[in-house]
Amino acid sequence: MEVSKLKDILDKHNKWACGDKGGERADLRSAYLSGADLRSAYLSGADLSGADLRSANLSGAYLSGADLSGADLSGADLRSANLSGANLRSANLSGADLSGADLRSANLSGADLTDTLLSNIDWLPYIGIVPDSKGKARAYKVINAQGEGCFQGGINYLKDKTVTVEDWSNDVTVHCAKGVNLATFQWCLNAKQEGYHLLMMEFDVSPSNVCVPLGTDGKFRVKTATRVGECDWTGRLKETPKKKAITK
Repeated sequence: MEVSKLKDILDKHNKWACGDKGGERADLRSAYLSGADLRSAYLSGADLSGADLRSANLSGAYLSGADLSGADLSGADLRSANLSGANLRSANLSGADLSGADLRSANLSGADLTDTLLSNIDWLPYIGIVPDSKGKARAYKVINAQGEGCFQGGINYLKDKTVTVEDWSNDVTVHCAKGVNLATFQWCLNAKQEGYHLLMMEFDVSPSNVCVPLGTDGKFRVKTATRVGECDWTGRLKETPKKKAITK
């Protein structure tokens, strides 16, 4: 694509995003942009599905909510790019530089992440959850008044101390799926509502039991977890009432 034409598309997209007259959402479906210089480009919400962006320079680009499904981003420079909420389903990201990129809530289902930093990173410590010497860690669970998860429900976390979901999903490219969904304290605070309760859960950090989605905002899932107790909304465990001694 000619540089002048691309510049015109980007200018109109900026106007569209700002609600200005003459604006138009960028439609770059299947566009040939291999090697293009798109540093710091504003492409929030743009349609780049199927685009050829091999080795393109997208460092610092704002791509929040953009549709990049099926796009070829192999070898692309995506350092510090904002990809939050972007649709990267089935995108080719092999060899892409994603250091510093914001991938919160991005859809990476089926994406090729070969030779990227995401292919080897341990996301649990990244979100601040570090296991003890026995390989156990703790996180939080928000439940409603019925003892079920505040979004999907189905599991009563007050009924049994240990909960197991046999058909859980360990697909790291999917953010919301079957499992015992847990989260960091900060994530739970953002989900707090009247009538909700906060539990502390303990789990084994073995790969066969934990799935942390790529680019997570603090939520992850496990196959099995054990309830430690209920917490107040400062994150501290509530004291268990002591039983009175029986006197004869």
